[in-house]
Amino acid sequence: MASMASRTLWAALKRPTFLLSSWPWRAMAYLLSGVPVGLLGLIAITAAVAVGGALAIVLVGVPLLLAVVLSGVPMGAVERRRLRLLDRREVHTPHELPGAPGLRPWAATRLKEAASWRELAYTLLFVTVLWPLDLLAVVFAFTVPVGLMATPYLLAAYGDGDRTMALKQWAVTSYPEAWGMAALGLLLLPAAFYALTALAGARAHWARTLLT
Repeated sequence: MASMASRTLWAALKRPTFLLSSWPWRAMAYLLSGVPVGLLGLIAITAAVAVGGALAIVLVGVPLLLAVVLSGVPMGAVERRRLRLLDRREVHTPHELPGAPGLRPWAATRLKEAASWRELAYTLLFVTVLWPLDLLAVVFAFTVPVGLMATPYLLAAYGDGDRTMALKQWAVTSYPEAWGMAALGLLLLPAAFYALTALAGARAHWARTLLT
């Protein structure tokens, strides 16, 4: 069990020392590292579609549109590498070697593979929906506990007539209330780590199913 706990996130979640391990931070790294990857992918695909569509009438844009169709191949490779943050098991590529060297045989082989189309579907969903949801989940999960933990400081520094608003929702008028809010935030912090780690694990499992 110890060896498995060192290899997979799901095994690590079952251990009482989970919060003291590197796994919660690896899960955060997985979710947050998808933000620049997804944003750059969205920009590249949008630009290629716009330019390729405009130039397709003179056939110059056709290679760009073909690149969009095959954009799932490099994105799939990047996502398989990111899986190593949460799962130390070996990740295999689903692609076959082309029958001959060169770009044309490579592209023809990739277009015939179901794996390439699965990667394209994953890529389009990832660049439009998944990375914004990952970022939103991380921000929300930590805004609540950290905001509550900051209540005593807000009351002391910015309290208007010995009054402040916890998370802009609840009026706090005394330090016992403020410290109670801080204690609640401290209790919610481990829950945030567990929830985000479970989200990262589910995302990684789905990505592994589609991309390997």
